[in-house]
Amino acid sequence: MAQVLAETDGVVRRIVLNHPERLNSLSHEMVDGLLDELDAAAADEDCRVVVLSGAGRAFCAGDDLKGMGRWPSKRWKGRKMGGGLPVPQQLLIKTLRELPVPVVARLHGHVLGMGLDTALACDIRICTEDTQLGDPRADRALYAATGMLYQLPRIVGYGRALEMMLLAERISGVEAQQRGLVYRAVHEDQLDAAVGEVVTQLSQSATKSLAVIKQQLREQLDLDYAQAIVHSNAIRSTVAIEDGPEGILAFNEKRDPRFTGR
Repeated sequence: MAQVLAETDGVVRRIVLNHPERLNSLSHEMVDGLLDELDAAAADEDCRVVVLSGAGRAFCAGDDLKGMGRWPSKRWKGRKMGGGLPVPQQLLIKTLRELPVPVVARLHGHVLGMGLDTALACDIRICTEDTQLGDPRADRALYAATGMLYQLPRIVGYGRALEMMLLAERISGVEAQQRGLVYRAVHEDQLDAAVGEVVTQLSQSATKSLAVIKQQLREQLDLDYAQAIVHSNAIRSTVAIEDGPEGILAFNEKRDPRFTGR
């Protein structure tokens, strides 16, 4: 059985972690499958939003410590891990962060360790009120080397991030929303509707504009204002957004825009 499933629903690419008996813990096979599907989404000119979810009782409970054998695909053949090259989990986080379409994470059950890393690399996170989010790596004497220490403090602040990491703290979906860790926390029976509402809006948006905004936020986060302006001007002079005139025309005509995503 494939550990990653994917289907195209119009302009939406739905990717599912599919190892429910292990609470979708990330094995090497699953990381490879995710990278393949994300690459396919990036190459698909018709894809305008990706939804990432988990089958069964959890989104992802972390690394699959029993599934960390040799990397199964030719993607990693002849590569020495570490040093100046990212390990596969790091490449997964980088790929999610830099995907040119928005990624919505549908979260439920456990979202722990590398599972939380993966969720934080998505653009919008929606969870159930009783979802459990945290990072237990301090309790297991493990490194947090896949991006958590970069991403978490930029979302919840240095102090909150330090508390969560040092105490291996788990928080509920409700508290995650209060801390700004997720966009929304809803009752379990409202999760699909909440995700669907956001996905519908994103799928009708100007996808190229969203890609540029993602890039600007990602690359300007640690710049001072003067550097950020230079960066923005460089993007304006090199990136064309075909939907721009339609956005202005729709505003002037007092109607909803009909964006192509380009």
